[in-house]
Formats: sequence, C-alpha cells, structure tokens
Amino acid sequence: MEFLLLFGLHLFIMGSLVLLFSGIITFLFPRMHFLITISLFGAVGFLYAVIFEVMDLAIFAVFFNMILSLTAVGLVKLGFYFKRVADRQGEKIA
Repeated sequence: MEFLLLFGLHLFIMGSLVLLFSGIITFLFPRMHFLITISLFGAVGFLYAVIFEVMDLAIFAVFFNMILSLTAVGLVKLGFYFKRVADRQGEKIA
C-alpha cells in the first residue's frame, strides 16, 4: 500500500513538472519540433524508473510523461494560434 502512495505522489509531482517545463520550453522555443520535446520528457520518465529502480513502471512513466508533455505543447500551440487569429481579426477591424 505504501508503494502505491509513494509512487502516486512521485507521479503527481513529476506530472506537474513535466507540464510546467514542457510548456515553458515550447513557449520559449516555438520553432522546435514538438516530437523533440515529447521524446525528451519520455526519456525523463524512463530515467525516473531507472533511478528509483521500478522498471515495472517504466512504460507507464514514459507514456504518462509523453501524454502530459503533448498536452502542454498543444495548449501552448493553441495559445499561439489564438493570438495569431486575434491579431488578424484586429487588422480587419482597424
């Protein structure tokens, strides 16, 4: 039981950090391809499994990080798209 509690807390913290850093990287380097960012955080998930010696959770940690990274990248790209559309609409109005 303690095992699930401990790694549940670790995965929650790791997921929060992945969302934060993936969003920051995408915001600061918008021209970087999204697969690089997702692969980077997938590797971080694998390193997490290696460091804590829980290779049974390696596949879950990798896909968990990749999905959260994809979510953050998508939200930042969506924000860029909305900004571009708003700028275009502003030009038509003015």
